[in-house]
Amino acid sequence: MKLRAMILLLALLTARVQAVIFADTPDPLHNTTTPGDNSGWQYEGDVAGFLGVPIAPHFYITAKHIGGSVGQVFNFHGDSYITIAYHDSPPTAASDTTDLRIWEVEHTKPFPTYAPLSTGVADLGATATIYGGGAQRGDSVSVSAELKGWKWGEINYRERWGRNIVTGTVDGGDDLGELLFCDFDQPGIVDECHLSVGDSGGGLFVLENGLWRLAGINFAVDGPFRTDPMGASFMAALFDAAGLEYANGPSWVSLPEQAENIPSSFYCSRISASLPWILSVTGHDGSLASESYSAWQRLYFTPAEIGNPATTGPLADFDGDGIGNLLEFALNLDPSFNERVTLLPNTGLRGLPWIGVETDHLTLEFVRRTSGSGAGLTYTPQFSSDLIDWQNLGSETVVSINPRWERVKIVDPMTTNSTNKRFARVRCELAE
Repeated sequence: MKLRAMILLLALLTARVQAVIFADTPDPLHNTTTPGDNSGWQYEGDVAGFLGVPIAPHFYITAKHIGGSVGQVFNFHGDSYITIAYHDSPPTAASDTTDLRIWEVEHTKPFPTYAPLSTGVADLGATATIYGGGAQRGDSVSVSAELKGWKWGEINYRERWGRNIVTGTVDGGDDLGELLFCDFDQPGIVDECHLSVGDSGGGLFVLENGLWRLAGINFAVDGPFRTDPMGASFMAALFDAAGLEYANGPSWVSLPEQAENIPSSFYCSRISASLPWILSVTGHDGSLASESYSAWQRLYFTPAEIGNPATTGPLADFDGDGIGNLLEFALNLDPSFNERVTLLPNTGLRGLPWIGVETDHLTLEFVRRTSGSGAGLTYTPQFSSDLIDWQNLGSETVVSINPRWERVKIVDPMTTNSTNKRFARVRCELAE
């Protein structure tokens, strides 16, 4: 059984609201900083307390129902962009419109880079990362002493991220178009989340073709609910709505107890369903943004931080993890997240180079930005027997991941054994 009674995530309070609700913890500080895996945090900006995502040099996308006016300021990592127009999705054969709205900013100040867009091929069943700003977890909801979930709680004014599985799609009708939905399961995945008031406009990102891409914009949740016909209605994140009633328009529907849980869900306007319109408005062809080091910096640092090269320059180590910012850029790492992760051989998408031995030959594997990505980087794999004399040896095997990234494998032609020690490294140099 599936609930289908959606309420918008529009803020009901004048104060700014930022959070998502988690199945595993009520901690209001949980996941209030970057997840560290480049899964979309770097692409989120905010306007009047709601989130939005840059999708082209002069455009960002958010939820239409949050409103707004031309001249409003979109804040992106401490930098301000003034809006000059907005564009709502037009009628199509399948829908009169959607809840997506594209805002245009002044052309004299383009976004340095912007989020890749999902084509839809990897949406369903994907483990998504979701960003939002709403209420934290509140009081528990129980039926006959059985825990069912949690009401929406207090506001804590913090942007947070969570994970969920994209369960499927639903036809939102003439005014909503195609929606992705995620169930709030218990037990769910690590960082299983639900959304609440104020989360509108945040992005749902999925991993497609080796890149985290924007697949949805937060729109609505199931609800409201009540525990009995005489009880007050409430909004909640429920992993099992059985035994409760939910509002379906002017009517209330009872959900009988059953063996399996009936989870409530949240809904996102699906990007791929509106992709032709998005590309027509932005004048973009859907290709990935060119990304230099200076453009990449602005995804993670404020203008004030960038103005201090001692902490954000290529040779600095902003997060103190022993990996310089240039290497974070070169190896698809997050320079604001203290982490030392090594690339998984054959399948990895990010991390420090992997070094291993295959049939008595030292093998070096790493990811690198492609020549067409605009990075201005040179990668030089090298081998040595004494850590002094480094030589450019071996032939490379390259696996294309996407237009921005490729995985490279180099095998040392010299053998390694107890009397012949070998070492490997990758030199990265920036043309800028």
